[in-house]
Order: sequence, then structure tokens, then C-alpha cells
Amino acid sequence: MPKLDGLKEDLAILKFWLGIVVASFLAIIGWLATNYNKSELWIIVSSIILLFVFAFIAFLINKKMRKIIKQIYESKKE
Repeated sequence: MPKLDGLKEDLAILKFWLGIVVASFLAIIGWLATNYNKSELWIIVSSIILLFVFAFIAFLINKKMRKIIKQIYESKKE
């Protein structure tokens, strides 16, 4: 049972960080939508690059979460 509790705790931490990444992603999109015509080009380009980085990080976190969920499911079967 301690392994199962550890996996659930890992999953909770990953859910927290996924929320932070998604909130940051949405904040950048909102900023781009309101300031794209007032900002310099390098700021817009760097924020678009940051969007891709956040999307990739969200993908990695999601992949890790699925792995942990699969481990939780397998340890409940035992």
C-alpha cells in the first residue's frame, strides 16, 4: 500500500504542475491576443516560442501522468 500512496502523491504533484503550465500557456495567449499590435517583434516571437515550449512540457507531464495512472491501475489489480 505505501507504493500506491506514493504513486498517488506523484500524480497529485504532476496535476499541480500541469495546472501551472496550462495557466501560463493561457496567460501568454491572452497577452498575445491583446498586445500583438503594440509589442516589438522579438517579444511576440519569443512568446510564441514559449507557447511551444509550454505545449511540449504539458505533453511530457501528461505522458508521465498516464504512466503513473497505469502503474496505479496495475497495483490495484494485485
